[in-house]
Amino acid sequence: MPENKPKPTYDLSLSANDFAAWHGPPRRSLLICSHPRSGSTLLGEAIHFAGDLGCPLEYLHRGFRPALADRWSAPDLDSYVTAMHRRRTDPSGVLSIKLFWQDVEEIAHERAPHRFPPPRSVSPDDAGDALYRDYHAMLAEILPVPTFVLLERRDVVRQAVSALIASQTGLWRSIPGVGPREARAPAEYDYDRILGLISFGQSSADHWARYFRAIGAEPYRIAYEDLARDYAGTVGELLAALGRPNSAPPQRMKRQSDRVGEAMVLRFLRDHAARTARD
Repeated sequence: MPENKPKPTYDLSLSANDFAAWHGPPRRSLLICSHPRSGSTLLGEAIHFAGDLGCPLEYLHRGFRPALADRWSAPDLDSYVTAMHRRRTDPSGVLSIKLFWQDVEEIAHERAPHRFPPPRSVSPDDAGDALYRDYHAMLAEILPVPTFVLLERRDVVRQAVSALIASQTGLWRSIPGVGPREARAPAEYDYDRILGLISFGQSSADHWARYFRAIGAEPYRIAYEDLARDYAGTVGELLAALGRPNSAPPQRMKRQSDRVGEAMVLRFLRDHAARTARD
């Protein structure tokens, strides 16, 4: 298991938001398949507060899992999955989760290093359908009877800039009264890191596309831009598709975009155009 052990300050990750003990695997799993800075927390909160659809968090992510594993006394993957089923399956039998492609690769390699390649060592172009089907079989052991929601962000530059700023400031979400409110460091422009984050995001999107094609699944698709523009309508349509017709719950998260981020976006676009012209 990854060694970094940040202490979660996100209220939905704390014991007060565990469900009553569930025995055995969930009846159904809801997977929000996405990439960082695509609105997955906003969508996850909407699903949670709508009720009867679990509490989607990044349970298998390297930055989220260690603190939960410590609280649940689950030092290895098998005991962690058992604890996740027990504490995070809701009374209707639904376990929901936010899942990034990097999580799939890391968990698979941890579970069966002889069978799965190290994370980020195989490009989407080199990963065949058989490998994606193996990933799917591995996930189904942890998250049975899956329903897939694919959440993507069309504007890959703003997605990368948002990821850069969040990693530098430590401010990953903005919810009044929840989590840190002051930046741990200022946000600084870094062309190469933004370019790398764009490439990483595109690779992850390509992996998801090939995964769904290989397993013959068509996920329910949402774009971040639509979610941000029409939160109530986008969430309402999703809830209906999931069999929980209901109006969207109130939105408690605040948008984090600001002048600093927009300035970085414009600077990157200018720099990239200039460098591309030189090449």
